[in-house]
Order: sequence, then C-alpha cells, then structure tokens
Amino acid sequence: MKSKYKLRHPKERYYQVCFAHIPGKWTSTGTHSMKEAVLWAEHRLEADLKHNTRRECPTLSSFSKDFFTEADPQGWRHRMDKRNKSFEHTFYQQNQARLNNYILPRFGNYLLSSLNDIMIEDWFIDLISYRDSSPLADNTKNKILICLRTILQEAVRQRYISENTANKVKLINARYNARKPFTDIELFKMFPKDEKELLYIWGNRSWAVYFLIMRDTGFRPGEAAALSSECYNIELKGLYTERSIDFSTREIKERIKTTGKGKNYKVGLLTNQTVIQLNKLLLEKQYDPESLFLRVNNRPIIPDVANKHLKLSLKRADVDRKERTQYSLRHSFETDLAGRVENSLLLELMAHTNFRKEYDHRTPHDILKQLQPVREILEKRS
Repeated sequence: MKSKYKLRHPKERYYQVCFAHIPGKWTSTGTHSMKEAVLWAEHRLEADLKHNTRRECPTLSSFSKDFFTEADPQGWRHRMDKRNKSFEHTFYQQNQARLNNYILPRFGNYLLSSLNDIMIEDWFIDLISYRDSSPLADNTKNKILICLRTILQEAVRQRYISENTANKVKLINARYNARKPFTDIELFKMFPKDEKELLYIWGNRSWAVYFLIMRDTGFRPGEAAALSSECYNIELKGLYTERSIDFSTREIKERIKTTGKGKNYKVGLLTNQTVIQLNKLLLEKQYDPESLFLRVNNRPIIPDVANKHLKLSLKRADVDRKERTQYSLRHSFETDLAGRVENSLLLELMAHTNFRKEYDHRTPHDILKQLQPVREILEKRS
C-alpha cells in the first residue's frame, strides 16, 4: 500500500478506511459522503501518527527529568490516576530518588535511542549504593530497573523509540535478608506480667499498648498506629482496621499496605494482658471513638520514632537488639503461629493471600515437634 490509507464504500454501508500503519483493518468512517470520509481519515491519521513527526530524539535526562514529581512533564502520573492506578506519594518520591541517584548519573546524557539491553544489564547487575558504595540488595536493584522500564515505556508510547530495551533485562531472583524474630524468652522479658515492670520497660501505657498490640496481632507499624476505639471490639477482644499511618506525612491513609494485592483489611485478637492495658488506656485518655489512641506528643507514631523507643526499652528489658526492629514482632507472630493453626487462618491474620516463607523462622526441630500428632496416625496405619 503506497498511500497512507485507502477507502472503500460497501453497498448500503458507510465509507470504510484502511490505514497503512494498521494493515488489514477496515474502520467505518460513519458517513456516506466521500468528502467527509476523507476528512475523517485525515484527522484520524494525524491523531495516530502525530508522535512520528518528531525530528530529534531527546536524551534520557531531558525526557525524564522530574518524571515522578508533581510537575510530571510527560503526564504519566495523570494517566495513572485516570486508570485508577494512583500510587502513594512515597512511591513517586522513591522512584524519583532512584532516577536521580542511579539512572541519570549513568545514562542521563544518552539519547533514548542509544540505550540497549547489554549496557543496561551490565550496569544493573553491579549496582552499588550511591551513598557508601556498598552492594545493593537484590530487591533494590530490581526496583531501580523497574523504574527505568517505566520511563522507557513512556518513551515508546510517545514514539521516541520503537522498543523498551530495559524489558529485555531480566530481574534478579531476589534473596531477602529476613528479619529475625524475638524468641519466647525475649518476649517474656519484654512484656512481663507485672504491670509495674511492664510500664517501666516501655515508659508509659501508650507505648506498652502499642507494642503489645504488635506482639499479639502481627500488625504492621502503620496499621497499629492508625487504630482508634472504633477498631476495638471489647466483647470479642479483637481489632479490625482498614487504614494505616503514612510514615512520611503522619497522615491517615484509608487503606493498608496490601490493598490491591491482598486483603484490604487487617484483623487481630488480643491477649488478656493487652486487653487490660488497652482498657486502662482508653479509660485514662477518654478518647472519642474516632481519635487515635496511640500517640506521642499528640502526634501519630511513625516507625523511626518507635524503633528508637524500642531500642531504649530493650535495654531496660536486658534484651540484645541485634539490629531487630519493631517489624520483628510481626515475624515473631507468624513464626509462633505457623504450623499451629490452619494456613487459611494464618493468612487471614497476616492479611496475606499467599504464604510468605520469609516470615517463617521455624527450625527443623520446631517443625518436627509440631508434627508429632501425625505419628499417632502413622502408628495406626502400621
């Protein structure tokens, strides 16, 4: 087909057009008029091929500068919002940081059309921290590559390049450095039954309740920090929440971390020790139903503040921190329940849709001990 399109007028049907850039597909023009059909085809052709008229291919830097900021010169964020794929502002902040700290220093001066999969892979697999030149975690490297893929895919959409060469580079089979849980003995020392000792270790009742809830429920820090008395079912001694605290803004997000990927709510049951302390806290503070009952200096708790407090409390409890954070309580929670309850119940409590092995820290001895009831079944079969 030498022309950019051709027309035909089937009997008792509108004029149809077949474009050279969409071979074999005939599209109705919605008119019986030859003149109007040509005008329709010309307008459609202009709309389809307007990006093919670009004269120069930009560098990666000029194309992607501020790509993930609110300014967003390429309009990518706006289109994500329109597709109901809006992300937390921290997602944009982190990706802009990856762009600024890793991608642009290496490829910023390259024309988009000059990037190839070999140079990207050679750079990607040997990525090191821009701060101290230490090796980056596998998952961190993967996120940087995905960031580059996102940018180049937009360049493909705008017809600057014909293919996304970053898509040819495979992600690393990530190995996670699992957080270590606290042992039963350590948890006993951290949460003594004597109330006076408990409050001494944690400093006050608010902090004690915050960490007790994380111990009992496996809630993520942001989920525990966003709790109000409306989330608390005193009769069933349990908690239910669909929100969390944004660690960077301290604002309430009407969602938990797994929304879109897993369950959009989190539930947890409380021990008698936690119920007693929580009831006393609510009685002392006289919160209204919608107020957060876990606050520090009247501000929502964020992980940095909580981890600093945890460090001090572990010293008082004579527990070696060993680089563990409050998130280690979540790992302790799953490790303790794994093998003791049905997987479906465990997934419900963790708000996961699939079993995550990095949360299971049981030893072979632990697993064999839990399986001992099976021996009775085996003995009956012999």
